[in-house]
Amino acid sequence: MRELIYAVVESFYEKATKDILIGYHFNKFSEPKELTAHLERITSFWEMQLTGSTSVPLTGPFHLLFTHLQLKIKRGELGRWIILFHQTLDSFELDNELNEMWKQRIALFEERFKSHPQMFS
Repeated sequence: MRELIYAVVESFYEKATKDILIGYHFNKFSEPKELTAHLERITSFWEMQLTGSTSVPLTGPFHLLFTHLQLKIKRGELGRWIILFHQTLDSFELDNELNEMWKQRIALFEERFKSHPQMFS
């Protein structure tokens, strides 16, 4: 399962880094190994969200909020992130249960993100 999650995350980042609206948020990694490490952390995050466990320790939820707070994300950028992630999921042949669960988790992420107005610039 981790390999599949990594493939989805990697595919999303390929789209996101080239996106005219949000790409600049994803192009802050100066070294390829920084991006690789980041992809591993994001894969672990989604692995935990989708399976309840992960093979790699994660930082706490406050770190996640603090990290995104520093990005000064605009409201439309959050919407674009969601669109790109949904497009990425739709480009994979995931079983319906996994696809639906992942989209539900994205919706939950969006809800939590929007409940913290300080997250937006």
